[in-house]
Amino acid sequence: MQDGIIQDSMKGIANIADNPYKHLQKIAGELDNYDTRDKIDRVLDELDFIHELIDPEAQSMVSQVTKTLMERYRALA
Repeated sequence: MQDGIIQDSMKGIANIADNPYKHLQKIAGELDNYDTRDKIDRVLDELDFIHELIDPEAQSMVSQVTKTLMERYRALA
């Protein structure tokens, strides 16, 4: 069972690494779906990874989405 989880995780990471801009766009388009702390935690990890992959000029977009999600996270406390 553990191997399946690890393989799924690696596939997800590979998909993000292949096209971080597309994944950022997907996250931004689904912001309303991130309505629990667990969902927000997972996507914040993805955003941290994306931030490291994209050009510095585009990192402000990641920061903007992260800020929005952090505000929502705090509101759910």
